[in-house]
Amino acid sequence: MTRVHMWTRWLLLGNDDSWGATFATGPLGIMVLAGFALAMHVLDLATGLRMMLVYGIHLEQNPLARFIMHNSGALGLVEVKLGVVLAGILLFVRTAQVGRPRLARNCLLIAAGIGMLGLTSNMVG
Repeated sequence: MTRVHMWTRWLLLGNDDSWGATFATGPLGIMVLAGFALAMHVLDLATGLRMMLVYGIHLEQNPLARFIMHNSGALGLVEVKLGVVLAGILLFVRTAQVGRPRLARNCLLIAAGIGMLGLTSNMVG
């Protein structure tokens, strides 16, 4: 193991058996994080739809969401958003099941953070 690799590993999480490396990597922890990430994206979707219906589509920052909302309406946006989010979350859960729970935990935390970012960016007026 190179010196830089060992230093980076220590800086980020420590050893493989440390509390930071094993926190929320069990089946229950992964499912809780998956539910939290899904909840954040559902709230992002709800606040985004409200914002677009009340203030107009032009306030949406995501050009793909604007395009889908303009062409397919709210139901089309719900289908696409939840389909993509569910596919990603299922991929991360499966990643944990096949032996990479730390990677899955970190990805689920990032997914939840992205959902929170979308939720807060839709808080207009």
